[in-house]
Amino acid sequence: MITELQLTARSNIAPFRFVRVDSATENGCVQAGDNTDIIGVGQGGTNKPEVQGLISASYAAEAGQPVRVAGVGSVTMLEVGATVTPGQYLKSDANGRGVPIATTGTVIQNYGAIALQGGTTGSIIRVMVLIGKVRPALT
Repeated sequence: MITELQLTARSNIAPFRFVRVDSATENGCVQAGDNTDIIGVGQGGTNKPEVQGLISASYAAEAGQPVRVAGVGSVTMLEVGATVTPGQYLKSDANGRGVPIATTGTVIQNYGAIALQGGTTGSIIRVMVLIGKVRPALT
């Protein structure tokens, strides 16, 4: 079952970024932070047209605006914040971009997608939204 959610952004959300539930409000989400729990990937594109010198279009949604979120099972696009290879499980970095989970250590890794393509920092790649947790030292 492919899921797309319509939520309300409770902070500014950049295009193609991981999002998490905003626990302070109902039906709200915010851009995910470093290794936080993830509920999906926010929409691409920007909420405003880019008009050079007048309007800067840098967000998919600003606080209070609706945002589409690709949920579990969805194949969507995600901006990555590190070098990624196909098949890697991805978690959020501090800016909501996808980065590979740690494969050593004891910190629980909160992944939100599996890479279907490779890419380098700043690339927008195809991923399948897949949410889970893993403790590397136990796998």
